[in-house]
Amino acid sequence: MKNPVNQKQHKLPQVYMREFGYKFNTQWKVSVMKVGEKFVRQKSIEGFLSETNIFKIKNSYESLENIFEGLNGMIENEYLNLINDLESQKKFSEKSCFLLLQIIPNLLCRTDSIRDLVKEILNSDSKINFIKMICIDNYAKIEDLESQNYFNVMINQTLSEGLINKTLIFLSRHLQLRLMNYEIVILKSQDEKTWFTTDNPIIFENRIGKFDILNVDSEIYFPLNPKFLIYLHNKKSVDKLNKFRSLETNKIYEVNNDENVELQQKIVSNAIEYVIFDGEFKYKIE
Repeated sequence: MKNPVNQKQHKLPQVYMREFGYKFNTQWKVSVMKVGEKFVRQKSIEGFLSETNIFKIKNSYESLENIFEGLNGMIENEYLNLINDLESQKKFSEKSCFLLLQIIPNLLCRTDSIRDLVKEILNSDSKINFIKMICIDNYAKIEDLESQNYFNVMINQTLSEGLINKTLIFLSRHLQLRLMNYEIVILKSQDEKTWFTTDNPIIFENRIGKFDILNVDSEIYFPLNPKFLIYLHNKKSVDKLNKFRSLETNKIYEVNNDENVELQQKIVSNAIEYVIFDGEFKYKIE
């Protein structure tokens, strides 16, 4: 089936938002609070955090035009399988671990914050080195990469939404490979104190520099759904201050009250524009 010329594409997957949402008549909705406001809005998931053709790449081949959105869809289709696996087995299978390490960079590269960062880099003197860094993974030598036609097209292409989307695809793959060295810890919310999420659900800590997204001391938090929050860390890090680093890999740990408050603050502080609550939530400060 031919893709429509204008396609509504979600920065945050609908399947992910429905885990935090609720059904009103036949429509899925989500409770959100805009940063700086003091009341909760109810938004239709179908239109929330969507933009027309945001992930499209202009190309004479239709299959390449929609490759970013196609990758998004493939990953989204496995999201519920990953959660069902965790619920039934009380841990992730090897396949689910692999899927999780695809989902996290994919969601990150769909956010406005990373899109703006990539746009800034591509419009700077760091452009060529950055493209080399995210594309080198499949080559033994830099000369092999530099001989590739797609690489030369990218480094010589003027800044455009298409170039940004191409770069985000390679960045997502690059981050996925680097995350293979990270340990997965599963943090379960307290009863009646389920996790929030935001329009920027992947939380990075301990970044060294502006253009260095991951390093050995980096820590990542991701509200998988209202019940489970994923914590990733590199076991090679010498920084052991965070108590979560000492928890057993791929096991469920139920947080205490202080930890719950601390982690919810991390989630809320990472929002770009919206905090998303679990279920139908109504709140207003007069």
